[in-house]
Amino acid sequence: MDIDNMTNSGDQTAESANTVESVNVVDLRVVGFWTRFWAFIIDLAVIAMSSQIFFRVIWPAGLETTTIKSFFLINALFPGIWGSIYFVLLTMYFGQTLGKMIMGIKVVSQDGSPLSWSAVAMREVVGRTLAQLLGTYLGYLICAFHPRKQALTDIIGDTYVVYAGDKKRGKWVRIPVALSANAE
Repeated sequence: MDIDNMTNSGDQTAESANTVESVNVVDLRVVGFWTRFWAFIIDLAVIAMSSQIFFRVIWPAGLETTTIKSFFLINALFPGIWGSIYFVLLTMYFGQTLGKMIMGIKVVSQDGSPLSWSAVAMREVVGRTLAQLLGTYLGYLICAFHPRKQALTDIIGDTYVVYAGDKKRGKWVRIPVALSANAE
């Protein structure tokens, strides 16, 4: 389905259901770079703090290895694995990480269906790995210039990041509504 970019005049609600060509659609406001940036910073802080807590529980006496090995394991490997698990599980089950919850944004599928394990894995593992390639984080910067405000993670995972609440102005996307989500 084609995605329409719209500028909302203020008389339309963020999740107003419309019928176009006998297909139910929903209009959602996409999130720009800075809101996503602050959500990501919050998520990094959560991952850093929680990984230190979990690491201390698993190895309370430390690794008893060289300082370089300890630094690598404590500050790079363990948070990387824990961070991947954090992003995958929270995005799959809630559509949001803690940072996204605080910023009032969520991840939705481009086709309106519920997020699948394969889409979340592509977005959160493959997409984040490529977006953070060589520590540049350039894959996230794409969001600032993309017409639908998609970062590399969204393009790879066929997703959008949208505002969870009712917003009146900004870039909008139109996605189909899954039939199971529409039945009440």
